[in-house]
Amino acid sequence: KLKEAEKQEEKQFNKSGDLSMNLLRHEDRPQRRSSVKKIEKMKEKRQAKYSENKLKCTKARNDYLLNLAATNAAISKYYIHDVSDLIDCCDLGFHASLARTFRTYLSAEYNLETSRHEGLDVIENAVDNLDSRSDKHTVMDMCNQVFCPPLKFEFQPH
Repeated sequence: KLKEAEKQEEKQFNKSGDLSMNLLRHEDRPQRRSSVKKIEKMKEKRQAKYSENKLKCTKARNDYLLNLAATNAAISKYYIHDVSDLIDCCDLGFHASLARTFRTYLSAEYNLETSRHEGLDVIENAVDNLDSRSDKHTVMDMCNQVFCPPLKFEFQPH
């Protein structure tokens, strides 16, 4: 609009220059001056609006840049510091608890393995100590009534 007003002003000045050379009537001169004044007022108005809008634009751009920098700083702080702090706060000894749990499990497994080996050693000793003769004598001694010969049959007269 400002450029448009400037073009109109230039046209008006060109016309007024051409007309003044042609020596127009006296009645036309005040009309030209008033139209030139109107165009100048319109140009000044538009120039003022343009300057005002340019200033608003510059302020808005500066605000945008400040907000952008603040946002980037906040995001950077969040990802660099705050996330780590949040994880530390939520940890609540998870790793220590997990380590104790697995140590208990390992201890139980080692004890189970030791117990199995001891049981296997006991069985191995029992196998090595198997003796059929001594077992036979032990059984016969324990149940001697069953394995002892009965009394002899005697002759009984009628």
